[in-house]
Amino acid sequence: MMLDRKSMPGLALESKINIIQAQSHSLPNGIPVYYVNAGTQDVIKIEVIFRAGSREQDVPLVAGSTNSMLEEGTKKHTSEEIASLLDYYGSFLETSVQQDYASVTIYTLGKHLDKALPILEEIIKEPSFPQSELEIYLHNNKQRFLVDEQKERVVAAKNFPSLLFGDSHPYGHKTRLEEYDGVKKEFLEAFHKKYYTPGNCAIIASGRVNDILLNKIGDYFGKDTIAHHLPFTTHNYVPHSAKEKVNYIPSPKKDSVQSAIRMGRVLFLKTHEDAIPFQILNTILGGYFGSRLMSNIREDKGYTYGISSSVVFLQHAGYFNIGSEVGSAVCEAAVIEIYKELDRLCNEPVPADELQLVKNYLRGNFMRSMDGPFALADRFKHIWLHNMDYSYYEKYVNALSTITAKELMEMANKYLQKESIYELVVGAKK
Repeated sequence: MMLDRKSMPGLALESKINIIQAQSHSLPNGIPVYYVNAGTQDVIKIEVIFRAGSREQDVPLVAGSTNSMLEEGTKKHTSEEIASLLDYYGSFLETSVQQDYASVTIYTLGKHLDKALPILEEIIKEPSFPQSELEIYLHNNKQRFLVDEQKERVVAAKNFPSLLFGDSHPYGHKTRLEEYDGVKKEFLEAFHKKYYTPGNCAIIASGRVNDILLNKIGDYFGKDTIAHHLPFTTHNYVPHSAKEKVNYIPSPKKDSVQSAIRMGRVLFLKTHEDAIPFQILNTILGGYFGSRLMSNIREDKGYTYGISSSVVFLQHAGYFNIGSEVGSAVCEAAVIEIYKELDRLCNEPVPADELQLVKNYLRGNFMRSMDGPFALADRFKHIWLHNMDYSYYEKYVNALSTITAKELMEMANKYLQKESIYELVVGAKK
């Protein structure tokens, strides 16, 4: 039988997607461990998460500095010794801090778990925050800050959240150079003592997870007494959006011919009933390479190499964001075209073929995002951080099958009207 190489095979659409779900386990001291047992390789990822993001800090930069400095020295080992030990056992350490949480993650082979876990425990429980390393860290970050301040896109990215939430809000605060001089070793020690505690901690493990691994995690992290549980958040911040919707910041470079554009608005939480439909709408607008913004402003007008839109969900707020860099001579025209695309979504139903293309893209992207145990763990973390369960993904898959052009147009009229959009341009006036 000859293969028909001229006709595209039919598209098989799954009405329901089965996800390998995370299981739960409690350590002897009550620390929750969520784990995904999947994969064929003997590789383990252990992520220790603390509610220790910038939202919790009283002094700017302390949350990020504390997290970054964890691997720069402990009471037993220098940073060089820690790096050497990790390298010897083929392990990799990663620290991360966001607005709402901080984490320390180790990747290692299962056979080296007995060597890797003591290092992870030591870094988390016994950091020494050496003064010399702290000074190097602050100096390097100050130099990076000065370099970034000459880039329009960085200035725009830093200032736009401040328009939406206000500079006093942790989601909107923009870092200033002088704030690096306010970071002191004693502040890091105090922040670590308060927030890097068993009562403020959860662990997510993925890979070849079994009872032996869970018991080993308990040996290193399950024996500390939990003196207290910190509340979900210790601060109550109220957003204060800017009064002016249209904003301009001159380019930091005198001879600049480039402008950075940021447009968007405050939205809702990930738990909101409109969260899933709006994400689909955002994909049509600027959420993938074939989006309307790319087709118009890059492919048709040639104003930019790239433009995109995104939806950001934090634990206590969400926002919508459009970003691009264009030549200053065409900046005004580019902004006009962006508003035209927003207006099209508000007034014209999305054609059936375009809507089906986006649905197929999102369905395929979702399937790829579950490829492997680490990705499955990330899927769990995304819903866990927002106090949600796996029914969210069931609703998402269902929406990809059932959402209509009419519903998307209603969504656009609800959230994408021009008068609700904040606009920021950083660049040269033309």
